[in-house]
Amino acid sequence: MDDLLRFLKIYETWIYVVLGIAALVGLRNLIRAWEDWRGAVFGLERESALMRLRGALTLLVFVIGLALLEFITVSFVYPAATTLQPLPTPTVALLETPLAAPLTAPTAPTPAITATLLPATPAAEGCVPGQIEWTNPKNGGTLQGKVVLRGSVNVPNLGFYKYEYRAIGSEDWLTIAAGNRPIIDQPLGGEGSGEWDTEMVTPGDYELRLVVYDNTNQPFPACVISVRILAPDGG
Repeated sequence: MDDLLRFLKIYETWIYVVLGIAALVGLRNLIRAWEDWRGAVFGLERESALMRLRGALTLLVFVIGLALLEFITVSFVYPAATTLQPLPTPTVALLETPLAAPLTAPTAPTPAITATLLPATPAAEGCVPGQIEWTNPKNGGTLQGKVVLRGSVNVPNLGFYKYEYRAIGSEDWLTIAAGNRPIIDQPLGGEGSGEWDTEMVTPGDYELRLVVYDNTNQPFPACVISVRILAPDGG
């Protein structure tokens, strides 16, 4: 069966050619027999033409049927038969003894490495470099005496900004000063401003906050850093 299907597929073109020639011959005989039958006058002559007409028609129908069968076989039966070919089944050798896995010496457990963590400085919050940030002091820095507070306030549609401080653990922010012009790494509040006298503040740990508003009075995320203020004598 497989050989026959393969033959029909390989010689498909030639089969159609042969059947086409046979169909043309049958059609020609059919036309001649039809003309003879219509032109026959006597009964015997008419009957003979009718028999040739039936034979030509039968041949033509047979050839068309073979062509249709070839088309169905090549287009549908052959692809389905090739996809259903049985897959080879591997033979299992029952008498073969599997090799034992090689023994490996137990490995000593790797001692755990304990890292000593140093106290971390709290991360700055809400700061965007070049837009809303502190440039002096830096997060985790120390302040003493009079300090010029510097930063960047460079946002679209700036309204104003203010900078504040509070002791760690306190809920209340105290405003130092404010400004309304864009600055990039300049004294907060503008030239000649930004100076903060830390001697007026109790030494300890504090937070500095830079709050920026747009021209519709909507605040941007506040930039908050942590600093330590030292006593005037350095203690």
